[in-house]
Amino acid sequence: MIVAMDGPDGAGKSSQVKRLASWARSLEMSFRVVGKWQVLEEATVPQARFLRGTTLDELRVCIAEMPSPSRMLFLGWLNTFAAERTRQAEEDLVVLDGYWIKHAATELLAGCPQQLVDAIVDAMAPADLVVFFDVTPEEALRRKKGDITPYECGLDAECRPERFLSHQAAVREVMLDWARTRGWDVIRANTADAAHHRMRTLLAPRLAATGS
Repeated sequence: MIVAMDGPDGAGKSSQVKRLASWARSLEMSFRVVGKWQVLEEATVPQARFLRGTTLDELRVCIAEMPSPSRMLFLGWLNTFAAERTRQAEEDLVVLDGYWIKHAATELLAGCPQQLVDAIVDAMAPADLVVFFDVTPEEALRRKKGDITPYECGLDAECRPERFLSHQAAVREVMLDWARTRGWDVIRANTADAAHHRMRTLLAPRLAATGS
């Protein structure tokens, strides 16, 4: 079963992935996590070895410096590559840590043509379940404790907190609208324990139906 998890910056997706891994092990299920940033791990994604020597921090800065629509094409490659790798996985539970949602919303707001965004999204390998972790921009900023990037601030090179809040509010509005129209499961990520409990509630019957 493939579960795609996405949401605003600071929604706690990485923490939830770790909790799911522990839960899967307790049920003796095989588990795998796939993420777009694994392209920097040559042993994991040898096809992306042309990025050898690049750090994650450097890559994130470079992405913010890319012009539109080139940035959407690069982000689309990262996300489609990760989504395709999930389809090739054989574990009982495969989590796609980050989907196309956040980046597509951000690039639309940055002026990327709707047709290009739609084409990239349509080419993405589907997931069995898409879960959107929702959190307010204010709570996200509190959690990040000043560790914010230009991309998260609407390409603001100074990474001003007020730009983070305004940009994240606009991105969140687009993502929540997609969640409603596409029928995704929305989890209010106010507390990690409550979010994890909701995830288990969503996954348990689906995994049972697949025999995992």
